[in-house]
Amino acid sequence: MLQYLSEIVMNTVPSHKNVVSLQPESDKTDNMLKSFFRENRAFLWLSVVVFVAMGMALCLVDVRDLHLWLNTWHCSFADVFFRYYTSIADYLVWGCVVALLFYKVGDSLFVLSAYLGSGLITQIVKHIVHAPRPSVVFDLANHPDALPLVEGVRLHVSNSFPSGHTTAFFAVFMAIALLFAYRTRWRYVYKQMAQTLCFLLALLGGYSRIYLSQHFAADVFAGGLIAIVSVGFIWFGFAVLQQKYPRFYSWNLLSCMKKKN
Repeated sequence: MLQYLSEIVMNTVPSHKNVVSLQPESDKTDNMLKSFFRENRAFLWLSVVVFVAMGMALCLVDVRDLHLWLNTWHCSFADVFFRYYTSIADYLVWGCVVALLFYKVGDSLFVLSAYLGSGLITQIVKHIVHAPRPSVVFDLANHPDALPLVEGVRLHVSNSFPSGHTTAFFAVFMAIALLFAYRTRWRYVYKQMAQTLCFLLALLGGYSRIYLSQHFAADVFAGGLIAIVSVGFIWFGFAVLQQKYPRFYSWNLLSCMKKKN
């Protein structure tokens, strides 16, 4: 009887080997977090500095006054540039998705998921809040000179918060910055320079929405934050996917075409 009970205890209590085997998983998570913050230092630190500054400005300055101040510098070149640049992220993402299919299908799906996932969150919030656009707040219908307008740009009137274009810009360029950090063999300083460029391009896209008076600074602030947070979570999800299914993640169209030939 005693022998029978001892066998039950030995089978139910986890052994030392089983307890130790759980440790590497937590180590992997810790290493992933450390790697994420180390490899993406430039993009993340710039995000902290800029968004903290924007948050302080939004707390201290009236949203209308801040919008007018940010719209002070208008010129013919900027009018043309921002008119076309404001939509570039919606086209760039599809170019990246198609190009990455020839490198790694996992990376292609990551960029697509970053764009669609963050965009979905923004659209849900938009249709819950129903915030008016600057054209309504400044009553451009009765005061057409209240804002400096860009010729050829049709101003929207509703669903201002948050900015969907800003979300797209930060989602796409943060995804590209992550790929620069993890997929290139460049020196660390060059990777950080590439990430800095990606952040500036994303920020420029966000400013274009203010310049064109399609959004307030608060809309851009929220749209950028949604993108950064959601893309970070999506990246970790795809990092786990790569570890569990490396063959699927690394599959690409080039290898498929070579096999057929």
